[in-house]
Amino acid sequence: MIQPVVDPLYDQLKREVDLLGRALGKAIVDLSGQQLFALEEDVRALSKHLRQQPGDVEARQKVRDLVARLDLGNLEGLVRAFSTYFHLVNLAEERHRVRVNRSREQASTPERPRSESFRALVKQLKAQGLSFEQVSDLLRRLRLHLTFTAHPTETRRRTVRHHLAEAERLLEALERGEAAEEDIQARAALLWGTLELRRSRPTVQDEVKGGLYYLPATLWQVLPRLVEGLEAAVEAEYGQRPELSVPIVFRSWIGGDRDGNPNVTPDTTAWAQSYARELLLGRYVEAVDALIRDLSLSDERLPVPREVREEAEVAVRQLGLPDRFAGESYRRYLMSLRYKLRAMLGEQPGEGYRLPGEWLLDLRRVEQGLKQVGLGSAARRVVRPLRLRAEALGLELVALDLREESRQHSEAVAELLRIAGVEENYAALEPPARAALLTRELATPRPLAPVGYKPQGRALQVALGALAVWKARGAYVVSMTHHPSDLLEVFTLAREVGLYRVGKALPFDVVPLFETLSDLQAAPQVVDELLQNPVFKAHAQGRGVFEIMIGYSDSNKDAGFLAANWALYRAQEAITEVAARHGVRVSFFHGRGTSTARGGGSAGRALASLPPGTVGTRMRLTEQGEALADRYSHPDLAYRNLEQLLYHLGLAAARDTYGQEAPMKPLWREALEHAAEVSTRAYRELLARPGFFEFYEHLTPIREIAALNIASRPVYRSGRVREIKDLRAIPWVMSWTQVRLLLPGWYGLQAGLRAIEPELRREMYRDWPFFKSTLEAAAQAMSVADLGIAQEYLRLVPPQLAQSFFPDIAAAFEETRGLLEETFEGPLLHNRPILARQTELRNPYVDPISYVQVELLARYRQTPPEAPERTGLERALLFSLLGIAAGLRNAG
Repeated sequence: MIQPVVDPLYDQLKREVDLLGRALGKAIVDLSGQQLFALEEDVRALSKHLRQQPGDVEARQKVRDLVARLDLGNLEGLVRAFSTYFHLVNLAEERHRVRVNRSREQASTPERPRSESFRALVKQLKAQGLSFEQVSDLLRRLRLHLTFTAHPTETRRRTVRHHLAEAERLLEALERGEAAEEDIQARAALLWGTLELRRSRPTVQDEVKGGLYYLPATLWQVLPRLVEGLEAAVEAEYGQRPELSVPIVFRSWIGGDRDGNPNVTPDTTAWAQSYARELLLGRYVEAVDALIRDLSLSDERLPVPREVREEAEVAVRQLGLPDRFAGESYRRYLMSLRYKLRAMLGEQPGEGYRLPGEWLLDLRRVEQGLKQVGLGSAARRVVRPLRLRAEALGLELVALDLREESRQHSEAVAELLRIAGVEENYAALEPPARAALLTRELATPRPLAPVGYKPQGRALQVALGALAVWKARGAYVVSMTHHPSDLLEVFTLAREVGLYRVGKALPFDVVPLFETLSDLQAAPQVVDELLQNPVFKAHAQGRGVFEIMIGYSDSNKDAGFLAANWALYRAQEAITEVAARHGVRVSFFHGRGTSTARGGGSAGRALASLPPGTVGTRMRLTEQGEALADRYSHPDLAYRNLEQLLYHLGLAAARDTYGQEAPMKPLWREALEHAAEVSTRAYRELLARPGFFEFYEHLTPIREIAALNIASRPVYRSGRVREIKDLRAIPWVMSWTQVRLLLPGWYGLQAGLRAIEPELRREMYRDWPFFKSTLEAAAQAMSVADLGIAQEYLRLVPPQLAQSFFPDIAAAFEETRGLLEETFEGPLLHNRPILARQTELRNPYVDPISYVQVELLARYRQTPPEAPERTGLERALLFSLLGIAAGLRNAG
């Protein structure tokens, strides 16, 4: 049952949900007829009844029979009705989160600041004995790197998002008495009449546009607020206000991530950079235009610093600016800034800014000039926000990462070595021999390819082409890093395009990505060998930090939930120790997904549970396509999300900087080490059992997901597969989510928890943040799972296969739930009552889509590919995939 929740604003949420539900109902009646509306209401009533009486076999069969009798049009209509409802409910819940955030902020006091807030952070740091200078220094050095990725891509079309944004605007207007319910009804009708499916698979360009949308919009507003919030929190506690900079760095690999995506070409990478740059420069021009309007200061009324006046006149002469704003030096000076920005856009002749520092210097000159003449408040409120944005975003908006799988680099380098006559069969060499060969080669500046050589293989063409056009340089991530040679190959390729100098650092980080269990276990040794290599050691020292990416998705798919989390923890500890012995600072890049199985859940709490000594003041996280709207669609939600992340990063940074952490009990480590081993055996035994892959393909819509137009990257690593290892982690998780089992988020945990004595387990949960965070993430996945709904999908599985696997999975699920509740001494979501309420309220609306999806899958799989009805079935089926993702707020 739903636990009592103290939420005085809940009635307002209910009113908005009711309003949106009525508006949708009217749209269905008006546009699709009373019959469909009545059908939707009947199915909804049955679904709610089954949630209250899950043992009512007759009612469950009634739903199945009802759905089985429907024609394709009504099946699709049902799915669309419930899916559209979830789009509207999700909107209402986002608005509710904004209201709750504001209410809690208003209720906070200096003595009891809001949890996970900047004031709470500074108050805790002060309580730990840190001085004003120490806190200010810590916050100045704090850097949270957020990397926008496309996969899993936002499943909603931009057109649907547009209608939802308009609905939100109308709800705001309705609150102010400036709109009527009829306006909401009109918008709901437009949404109902809109096709949710993309007609074609999105391009990488579509993903770039969608992924970067929030930066010049909501995040543009939030960046100065973050700095103001941090500074105000320090001032409130210490009585002094520091001068801080933006602690967020934005990165992207949309348009540079070639790993498994043949659609990311050098041309795509070049376009992605240009698009981001133009998007930002256009925003800067608008901001400078606003400054020109605001800073209408007359030289007759106020003294103008000589530097501003002289620079303004020089700019007017040199740039040939129109002789406007005589006697208004600030405006004349700002005109020169505008001219340079427009020159970068190709809208003016002449040179623009070459370096971000030049742009920042101009803004600082205006800011300081205002302060000198007594306009410090105007400088702070009018100019400083733009200067802070410029510090954070530079001239490129985001630094773009490149990512490629290690085998592609090996193939590219093999071609270079072969045509240079250095090594005929590089691929046949053992990894140590490869590393030795490349180290010798990199001791000289000579490129391998003859002048004018045109690469023959695609791997070399793409690798060199991408490096040549890469200007907004972030990091170069090498996925599936197994050996030091995997990174040295990037140096070899960089030398071909003139980016490597002997004995020097590359002008970008080269980042190994350790993903599978075996790679995580081998990672400390690989790092040790890299830092003994003269080429890489010089690079790491020159860069000042060695960034290492750890992957949550493939490690989970490889070893199961508990073992993957423990392997990630141990790898970070061991890698940090190895790097410290070499005198090199390590910074981790966490490739977290949105689902529990891929490192999802509360990023802040997960950050707080990382091993002591492995965080420091710099951390990098992925922000994935489907999560961007949830976190950054509204300025208040964006601010709160970043505030919580920075709160936990600040505490971890203080812990690692000042050593305020009790050591882990050896007994805990021993217990979890054993539990992880047992867990891995249980997980792998299931996946290795004969017939499991066939069971999985019959039970889940994995084959159908491949046809869903939600991403530019293919589902399978290479054509048709017969093994789990050949499947990408995201669709693996998404397929289990669709059938409401969410198996990757918990399976194997039962064996691990069983191996730890209950009292010790409870102690570890109570006192060890990592263990607590891990178990609560699994509990969150299990709270969304539903064995009753999952069992409906068994009609798609041959009976013998179903009997071979499902009873064991169901038994493991129930055992895991029992062990977690025993550990928590309470229900799964004992400390997440609002999430528990949301899940219980949503289930009756998700369930009908699942019933329909089972029917559609059965019909689709029985229909020959050449049959005319196949296209309609596929469309309805894809609607169901999107609908369940919307209902669970998670695609995978």
